[in-house]
Amino acid sequence: MRGTHVRIIVHEPVDWKSGNIFGTVVNDRGGKRLVVELMKIEDSILLSNVIELRPREDKASFKPLMQYYSVMVDGVFLDKEGNAIEGGIYGSVTLD
Repeated sequence: MRGTHVRIIVHEPVDWKSGNIFGTVVNDRGGKRLVVELMKIEDSILLSNVIELRPREDKASFKPLMQYYSVMVDGVFLDKEGNAIEGGIYGSVTLD
């Protein structure tokens, strides 16, 4: 899925005011994790421009994305070294 453009619709935190997040998959880790480089958003509250997404359900994968379905995800922002930054999002991801 590397190079695929995605849209993330943020459901939580509920006070999210930056709208949808758009980005490009830079790493697909076995269908269980996606690392996405995010596009810059003006007036954004993004903690980083890189986020790691994991399916919300343990048995789920990102395979449905290729059939244009949404996948519910938990996302954590990553720092420059690839470490998780405190805080994250819950939402759905689709192909853009």
